[in-house]
Amino acid sequence: MDIAKFVLQLQSCSKKEFKTIIKGFDIKLSDKELDGVYPLLKEISITWLVLGVPISIQQKLIQILGEQRAGALYQEILEKAPSSFR
Repeated sequence: MDIAKFVLQLQSCSKKEFKTIIKGFDIKLSDKELDGVYPLLKEISITWLVLGVPISIQQKLIQILGEQRAGALYQEILEKAPSSFR
């Protein structure tokens, strides 16, 4: 799957589908974390691959997850992402 299709899939998936997707990457989010993170999927942009995740989104994630958990989750995602996503 190419990156653009994956981003579109994330933007249009249901919460249940999102849970399945992250489970496929072996990323664990509690139901409370999932409830907070899921609405942010609508804001994902392919430009983040070039420009990075906007500060406003990073701040929202820190508010939802806490600074330590958000940082740990970011590292976990980087480690598990397919090479084509890095």
